[in-house]
Parts: sequence; C-alpha cells; structure tokens
Amino acid sequence: MDSFNLVKKPKKDENDFDDEETEDIQLEDDLDDSSDSYVSKYENKRKLIRLAGLLIGFILFLFLILWLASIFGGKKAYTYEDVESIMKDASVRYFASHPEYLPKTENEIVELNVINLVNEGYMKDLSEYIKTDTCSGTIQVEKFGNDYLHTPYLNCGDSYTSVELYHKVVEDNPITTGGDGLYSFDNNYVFRGENVNNYVQLDNSLWRIVKINNDGNIVLISENGTIYSKPWDDRFNEEKNYEAGVNNYSVSRIKDYLQQVYTGNVEFDDEKILSDKDRSKIVSHDVCVGKRTVDGSSKNNAEECKQKVQGQKLGLLTLSDYLSASLDPNCKSASTKSCTNYNYLVTGTEWWLATANIANDSEVFKVDQWGIVTVDNAATYATVRPVIYLNTNTRFKEGKGTKTEPYTVR
Repeated sequence: MDSFNLVKKPKKDENDFDDEETEDIQLEDDLDDSSDSYVSKYENKRKLIRLAGLLIGFILFLFLILWLASIFGGKKAYTYEDVESIMKDASVRYFASHPEYLPKTENEIVELNVINLVNEGYMKDLSEYIKTDTCSGTIQVEKFGNDYLHTPYLNCGDSYTSVELYHKVVEDNPITTGGDGLYSFDNNYVFRGENVNNYVQLDNSLWRIVKINNDGNIVLISENGTIYSKPWDDRFNEEKNYEAGVNNYSVSRIKDYLQQVYTGNVEFDDEKILSDKDRSKIVSHDVCVGKRTVDGSSKNNAEECKQKVQGQKLGLLTLSDYLSASLDPNCKSASTKSCTNYNYLVTGTEWWLATANIANDSEVFKVDQWGIVTVDNAATYATVRPVIYLNTNTRFKEGKGTKTEPYTVR
C-alpha cells in the first residue's frame, strides 16, 4: 500500500484577514494623504505666487504715484519759511568770511543776492528747495550798534512773497476817518478807538501797536506791563524837602529800570518780557520827554518832543499818544476825564507815562485803573508799560491782530 505523507496546512487565523484589509486601507490612506499633500503644496504655491504678484504691483503703483507727484507739483521738500532760514544762515556765514562787505554805519543796509550765495557755495539754487515755483531772493543786512540783522526776502510770485509786518498791518486795516481803526495822523499811521486789531505776540509777551511811523518802524506798548509796580523816580526833592522824586526823565529811576528790563537783568522772571529773538528786532529810538501842562491840548507830541533822550531801546508812552488814542470828541486835554472813553490803552491798571508836569519838578503824568490821566509825585508807584520800536524789516508770520489771533513775527 502506498503511503502518503500528509502535510497539514496551517489554519488561517481570522486576524490574518483583518491584517490584509488593514493593509489595503492603509495603502488607500497613503494614496489619499499623498494626493492631499500634493494638492496642498500646489495651492500654497499658487497663493505665494499671487501674494508676490500683489506685492510687486503695490510697489510699482507706489513708485508711479511718487513719480507723478514729482512731476505735477507734489509735496515740497522745504517750506518757504525753511528756505528763508537757509538764506539767512547762508548770509551769516558769507559775511563771517567777508566782513569787509558788512554795513559800516548805524542803520546802513547792504543787500545780498541769493545768486552770490549759490555761486560761492553757501547754499543750493532755490530751485533745489522749491521745485514747483520760480523763486528769487535777497538778504538785507542792517547794522545796529555792534549787531547785524539779516533779513531774507523770498519772492515766488503768486505762491509766496515775504511780507513786512507793517505792510500786513496796513493791508488788514485800511485807513479810516471814522470809528475804530487805523488813522493817518501827522505823517504816521495811528490806531484809535476801543476795539482795534493791533495785538502782536512776541516770544515772551503780548503787545499793542500804537502807531506806524513814516519810516516803517512799528511802535508797540506792552499790554500787561512788567507786572510789578515801580516809582518813576524816588530821589530827594529839594523843593518838597523829602523823597518825592525828580521828574527829569534823563536821570530817572524808571529810565534805569527800563534798561534792566531790556537786558533781562531783573530780579524776577516775570519781568523778563523780551527774548534774545525779540531784542534782535528792536531798534533804538528817541524818547520824547518834554514837560507840559495839565490843560495843554496838543496831541501831536509837539510839546513832548521839544526834549528827547536819544538812543533808547525801551521807553514810555507820551501823554499825546495816550490822548490821541481816544475817539471821544470831548477828549481835549489831560484834565478831561472823557479821554478814557473809546480808548484801547485803558487796561484796568495804573501805569506811568513818559511826560512830566511842567508846573513843578516832582510830578509826572500817569493813567489810573479807570483810564483817567492824573498827576502824582514821581516817588509813588505804578505799573511800567515799556514801549519799543520794531524794525521796519520785521517780518510777518501769521495772525489777524486780534487778541485770540495776534500778529506773530519771524
């Protein structure tokens, strides 16, 4: 009998079928994952390309805008005020190298053209600073004592032209013959009335324009004064036999005090009403200190200017100037109380005038808190309201002359 070797095949485990199915599923998952990964990478790439395109487009658009702006008059690289400062600085450096060309006498003016500064390398051509306008410029240099004032004038046609303050004031306040405003009086322009737009803000203090002289210099009086009351003079008076003061302005205490205020050599910071910039614009003037009677009717400084103290930086207002500021027709003399009416110089404080009473050697005119002119011993106390003269070249910056929007200067 033949014999057979029977080999028993191992029985498949049920789990084997599960493994095969798992392998098939895993394979399908791997295929799905690979497909998703491919799609994801493709989508990311498309997004990056799209983002790069948008970025490049934005950059090109920005360059286009800047290019068009440069062609059609976009934003200026410098303001007109910037260019004026450049002109002034260039002039200062030029004359530091060429002092022989500086003005030699007081109030002499030397004019320098920007072309000279450009040719000698002190500044660029004006077209480099202001590309959309055709501009020209000069600098006027004036001697004051040991100092020199450099005033730039920039002319860009209708776009911009440098303007002096006095021209702006006259332009804003047409000459009138009635009511509050600017009057032509004795070859000067004088502000009269109660509500006048004659405020000027300097660096440290507020001022009022009293008048514009025929030489273009602007006469200002401090609106608030120096805060602290001072005697006009407190020396011993022989006639009175006590320290009633002597009403001789040229040797008075108040003249000395005004010099201290000008230099800033005062005791309190509140008295420092002038900055270095302010002082550079102040010109010397003659203070009219002639004496007059209480009943004198003159309003044109005819009496006061018979005697002068020359070369003063700060002074005081004359009696004539105070009287002429009133529009009241009954204001005839210092003894007329109606001079307080329609008068912008009334401030609610008591303050000194430069004018003394000719009747004796101790009395001086002052304005009381109601605006009434009185006479009193020079040794009594009152507020000091300095008067200054701004140079005719003082440049207008902005403002309307009102208290809320005073004129400001460069």
